[in-house]
Amino acid sequence: MNQVEQNYFKSIELLGAQIFQAFNEVRFVKLPSSYRRVTQLVACGMGGSQLPVDLLLGLFGRELKLSLSQVRDYSLPGFVDGRTLVFINSYSGGTEEALAAARVALKRKAKCFIIASNGDLGKLAGDHHLPSYLFKPDNNPSGQPRMGTGYVLGAMLNVLSQLHFLEIGASHINKLVAYSRLYFQKYQDLKAVSRLAGKLSNKIPVIVTSEFLQGNAHILTNQIHESSKQLALSFAIPELNHHLLEGLTFPKDNFKKLHFLFFNSEKYNIRNQRRYRVTQQILGRQQIGFTQLVFKGDQLSQAMEMLIFGSLLSYRLSKINKVDPNKIPWVNLFKSKMLGSS
Repeated sequence: MNQVEQNYFKSIELLGAQIFQAFNEVRFVKLPSSYRRVTQLVACGMGGSQLPVDLLLGLFGRELKLSLSQVRDYSLPGFVDGRTLVFINSYSGGTEEALAAARVALKRKAKCFIIASNGDLGKLAGDHHLPSYLFKPDNNPSGQPRMGTGYVLGAMLNVLSQLHFLEIGASHINKLVAYSRLYFQKYQDLKAVSRLAGKLSNKIPVIVTSEFLQGNAHILTNQIHESSKQLALSFAIPELNHHLLEGLTFPKDNFKKLHFLFFNSEKYNIRNQRRYRVTQQILGRQQIGFTQLVFKGDQLSQAMEMLIFGSLLSYRLSKINKVDPNKIPWVNLFKSKMLGSS
């Protein structure tokens, strides 16, 4: 394992430390009293900077006292106004879509909170005297946003807690940190991860989740794309049962290309659990391979286990594919070509 790979591996280990660092540092950010009077929430960001919002909604969406909408684009929905709190998330601080959305939010006099490591968003926060969390990513030696999800997650959780939009405190954060450490220790030898990675080699993984694990599915798909350089898809039960099974008919060689990866849970609605069994029966009839994983414990435990397991899985697939999990040459080429474009 070279230094770059060690840094990637270390970032997985330090996920809990990222959450702990962010949650505790944001305690010292003063939030204007007017922020308590907002009636809706929006989170803007792209790629790895927005993945933590998926996780937050999966875990705490039903407990939030205000609706939280996500924006992965340059503009904002028409409902955003002075009664809206807009989180602008950009790991680098230079994501053009996030910067554009921030300018729209300011124009509409929305309340803003900036989360970034610095960059242009850091300057914008200073110029407009916006509350912000400009973090030092000491616990993400890989430097990759998708491996630094703990920073945005921890920061948003603290802001929502301070404003009393979510009842969450140190005990929840300590559990997230403890679960992160526990599952890294459980899987760091890569034995279980390697068995599954072998089944996914030269296949298109189709990741299936439900309810509180849907955010995890998006994170895992992203990590397989960027780290493993491998196409992956994700779908949710029950939604997929209304269309996907028919779509597997063609191309005729789908059974050779696809491998479904089910993340089932005893915490799911009982009807959804039955849907997993029936969906797998249909896949058997279609001769499409699948693997099911069932994690135990409460929802926080299962989400953190899937997050650690999935991160290590993307690393192991990168080794099988003989690629650098840190480098993203095609994304960087795209960004270079966008520079100066109108």
